Amino acid sequence: MPDMKPGLTRALLMAPLLLGLAAGPVFAQAEQRAAAAAARGDLRAAQIELRNAVRQNPDLTSARIALARISIQLGDGEAAEREARAALQQGYDRVAGTALLLRAYQVSGRSDALLQAFPEPAREHSSPVERAVAGQVAAARATALLSVGEAARAGEALELARHLAPDAAETGLATASLAIAQGDRAAAEAALDRVLERDPRQVDALIRKGTLLFERGERADAVTRFDRVLAASPGHGPALLRRAEALFALNEVERARRDVDAAIAVIPGSATAHYLRALIAGRTQDWAGVDRSLQLLGPALANFRDGFLMLALAKRELGQREQAEDAARRHLARNPDDGRAARLLATIALEANRREDAAATLAEMARRGSADAASLDMLGGLHSAAGRRQDALAAFEEAARLAPGEAGPLARLAAARLAVGNVTGAIEAAEAARRIDPNVAGTQEMLAFAALYRGDLQELATLLEQIPPAARGSEGVALLGASAALMQVDLPRARAAYDEVLRNHPTSVGARLGLSRIARIEGKRPEVERLLGDILRIDPGNLDALSQMAAAAAPGAPRAAEARAVLEAANAAAPTRVPLAVTLAGVLIRAGDTARALAVLQAVPATGAAIVPLQLVRSQAHAAAGEWGPAQQAARAALAEQPSSGAARRQLAALLVQAGDARGAEVLLEQGLREQPGDAAMQQALVMVVRDARGIDAALAMADRLAGNPRALPAAAALRGDLLLAAQRPAEAAAAHAAAHAANPSAQGARRAVGALRAAGRPDEARSVLAAWAERSPDDEVSAILLAQIDTEQRRFAAAVERLEALLERRPDSAVALNNLAWLLSEHGGEGVAGRARRLAERAYFLAPTPEVADTLGWILARESHAAQAVPLLRQSVAARGAENADPGAVYRFAFALNATGAREEALSVLAPALERAPADFAERDAAARLLGELRGRR
Repeated sequence: MPDMKPGLTRALLMAPLLLGLAAGPVFAQAEQRAAAAAARGDLRAAQIELRNAVRQNPDLTSARIALARISIQLGDGEAAEREARAALQQGYDRVAGTALLLRAYQVSGRSDALLQAFPEPAREHSSPVERAVAGQVAAARATALLSVGEAARAGEALELARHLAPDAAETGLATASLAIAQGDRAAAEAALDRVLERDPRQVDALIRKGTLLFERGERADAVTRFDRVLAASPGHGPALLRRAEALFALNEVERARRDVDAAIAVIPGSATAHYLRALIAGRTQDWAGVDRSLQLLGPALANFRDGFLMLALAKRELGQREQAEDAARRHLARNPDDGRAARLLATIALEANRREDAAATLAEMARRGSADAASLDMLGGLHSAAGRRQDALAAFEEAARLAPGEAGPLARLAAARLAVGNVTGAIEAAEAARRIDPNVAGTQEMLAFAALYRGDLQELATLLEQIPPAARGSEGVALLGASAALMQVDLPRARAAYDEVLRNHPTSVGARLGLSRIARIEGKRPEVERLLGDILRIDPGNLDALSQMAAAAAPGAPRAAEARAVLEAANAAAPTRVPLAVTLAGVLIRAGDTARALAVLQAVPATGAAIVPLQLVRSQAHAAAGEWGPAQQAARAALAEQPSSGAARRQLAALLVQAGDARGAEVLLEQGLREQPGDAAMQQALVMVVRDARGIDAALAMADRLAGNPRALPAAAALRGDLLLAAQRPAEAAAAHAAAHAANPSAQGARRAVGALRAAGRPDEARSVLAAWAERSPDDEVSAILLAQIDTEQRRFAAAVERLEALLERRPDSAVALNNLAWLLSEHGGEGVAGRARRLAERAYFLAPTPEVADTLGWILARESHAAQAVPLLRQSVAARGAENADPGAVYRFAFALNATGAREEALSVLAPALERAPADFAERDAAARLLGELRGRR
């Protein structure tokens, strides 16, 4: 080897030493820059500085430890694990290093890997360090076992951790985790408090304590815990996000926004951060911002309970209806009892003019019993708009029960009760609403409508005067005045009032319904059709108009073709409206035009709630055309869509019977009754199928088997008696019904027993059974009316009057009771009751303008010398059954009124043929004969 110069050799030997001496300050500066970056919350910059430092000097343990800690805050568990392992290999403190390593596994969610890498430690250790490390491992294993669903093993691991390191923070944190998993939040909080007593700055304990406080609603206290974390580590991502959530809940939106922005700068891939940013954008109605933030989440959106709901809200506001509906459905599938999602989905359906789908969404939730007050309130409104009054009432009743302190649902309940004629209930609800909020909309009008239904026109006038002047021009108030005139059968005044409503409110359905009633009384059928057609153009789903037009279009009706044309015109204007299409299709089927009926149905999209009614009518159309295969196919499709549909099951059973498969029909109905044993219509269908296929004895055996199921009662108890009565065996039927009623008393059972006893010629026993039931259930309106009818037939007029008076005290809205009492008073009430009889009859006709009630009111008016008012009412009564089938008594009363107005020729033309057809013993024969003689004598 050649000789070296001494000076050069010394320089070369000194170089490593000089480099080593220079390295300390260089790497110290990197760590200082990292610390400064971390102090200002810029963890990314701190991580870069530390990575550079470690890259330049892999043996710099302090930098590795700092980098592991920063990586944990950034959620980078793999980097933290790498640095912690390297630091341990370089001789770093085993207790602190192992703690970092275990935390790295936890941050990255690798519980299985942690359990594999760190086996269960021994229970005893000679070294304090080994014991401390073993305690940390046991605590980490407890948390990992919890996360993989092994709670029992987690408890064992935690017990070991408590034995090895009872005072370690990790043991306290694991204790809190297990307590939370067991639902014991108090124990969890106590464990965290013990950790913080030993180390008030323990980050994980502060974050968890703050989270528990937040979940308990103590949001300001939660913020102070997160503040402590962030004071020491300004860029701590999880703490920033937790604080942002608490600030958002406290409505400190701007502070929350700053925290979220800071968290995203630290952990840009954080799904929680982007979700919080979406929530904040939603609070400020920035729906495009909501959409952008949620789109960044990708599949992680499903991890947030309200993620799809937020997306649905944003998409709806941005006009992207299909995407909004898809997101809302996905949320509702995951959270089937979330009323917010159901209402949003219903709102989207309404905006797409799919009212039936909107109602079906909410009705399904109500059926499960999970609907909240707001959802039921919305459902009630949908039912009400569709004319489903009883369904609307049920929904509003439940909504008011769930929200007893809210005036709005009570006000709407008042309107729903009034719509079904429950005046007393409407008043109670309206007054309750006003006690909660004197200014709640509609209650004054509801009280006024209730006065109208009670026939108290003086109270009505008083209430109308109390309505603020600004509200008196409303449609509802104007309709009240017009309806009061209609109740008094003052047709010119009523017509003028309704016309005035239409001038001020051109789209008023109520005014058109009122005018159509007047036109019907006056016999102006073309005007009725025009008005109902106008209603269907305004509201194609209006059930009042649809039902009236369907009746008018029935085969054999005087103007069936014209009424059908009105329905077809309405359908052409709104071909996708389900109630209208179903009504028209039914009319066409009855008219024999099945091809046209199927074409009408084909135009309606078969989606959502529309599927079942459309398929059932389609099945009926195919069956009417003799197309049995397609008829069955449509019925099966309806049943597959809604297996609980009794109508679909019965229709398919009838088609199976027609095809000769009676056994298949039996099996189908029995399957349905296993799920819905109390379905009376399905029970009846089953015993009829059995009777027709296998005879009366087999049917009776089936009836007995059904009645043996307590869940099938009380409907099934009547099956045996009904079968016997239909088989013309009234004595046996009476015995069967009496026994069934005795075993399972019910209103239905009492009335069935009465019918059978009367058919068996035992009226006194029938009255006794009904009287006993009426005493037991005085609120049973139907039974009370039936008992009064029996009393009337047996000429117990005073008893009948007393019973009806008592019923009207409880049910002042009973149109049948009002009518029957009016008739009794007018016929048997003596002097001084004529005025009351007329008022009762007016109320009855206002509530139920049927031919029978028109007859009562018309006859009272005719005998009070108001024949001109009486004639159109009595004409309506006679025309309802047709001249040849009309009740001869009704024809006599009509002729009497005609004669009183001077229309003697018409009176003679209707009375003479009616008397020729009438039975010899009808009640008014003598009076009718005298009138006929007078009419003929004056010719």
